[in-house]
Amino acid sequence: MKSRILAASLAVIALSACSPRGPSETPASSEAASEAAVSSLAPADYTSLATVMTCDWPVKKTDTAESLLATYKSYAQVADIPGAEGITQKGVVLYGNDPRRRVEIFFYDDALTEVSTVLIRGDSQWSGPKGLHLGSTLADVEGANEKPFKLSGFDWDYGGYVSDFNRGKLAKIKGNCIFGVRLGLPENGGPVAASIEGERTLVSSDAVVVAARPVVQELSVGWPKPEAPTEDDTDQ
Repeated sequence: MKSRILAASLAVIALSACSPRGPSETPASSEAASEAAVSSLAPADYTSLATVMTCDWPVKKTDTAESLLATYKSYAQVADIPGAEGITQKGVVLYGNDPRRRVEIFFYDDALTEVSTVLIRGDSQWSGPKGLHLGSTLADVEGANEKPFKLSGFDWDYGGYVSDFNRGKLAKIKGNCIFGVRLGLPENGGPVAASIEGERTLVSSDAVVVAARPVVQELSVGWPKPEAPTEDDTDQ
C-alpha cells in the first residue's frame, strides 16, 4: 500500500533517474539569497520571497517535516495530500491557505524525514527552470529542453509525465535534483486520438501529440530514495 501511495509523487523520479543526464542547467533565480533570508523573516514576510522552485528552494533534500515546520512556522502544516488512484499520503504543505503559493512535500518514510518530491500543481504560481510554469505549453517545455522528450500517454492516473528528457537541458539542473514535468490535455480541447491515451510512451515532437495541445499541469523536484545502510556500514 505504501508503494502505491508514493507512486504518483515518485513517477518522475523513477523514470528520470534511469534517463541519461545532460549538462548542468543554472536556474534564473537567486535561491541562495532567498534561502539565507528566510530564517530572519517573520511569517508575514514569507510572501515577499522568490517563487522559483529549485533543488534548494523552498525545500532542501535534507529537510524534514520538523525542520520545515520550524522554518515556515504557521505557513507549514502536516496534512494528508491527495495522490493517484484516490489515495492520500501524509506530507507537509506550505502556504496551504494560498492556492497561488501552495507547495506539497512528499516523503519516503512515515516519520517524514526523507524528502522524495516537492510538487506544485493546481493554481500555484511557482515556476521552475527556464521560466516553466503551470500552463506552459508543450512547445515551451521542448524549447526549454532544447530537444524533444518522451512522456507517458494521457488520461490515466500516471499520464502525461515526462519520462526522458533525452539528454536535453532539463535532464540535469543545478543542485543535482531531478526536475519533473507532467502535462495534461486542456479542458474542452475536443476529441483526443486514442493513440496518445493510456499506458504508452509518446514523443513530444509527434504530430498527434502536438495537435492535442497539452500544457504543464505539475512541476516537481525530487531525489532518489536514500540507500539503506549495508551490514558493512553498520559494523564500522
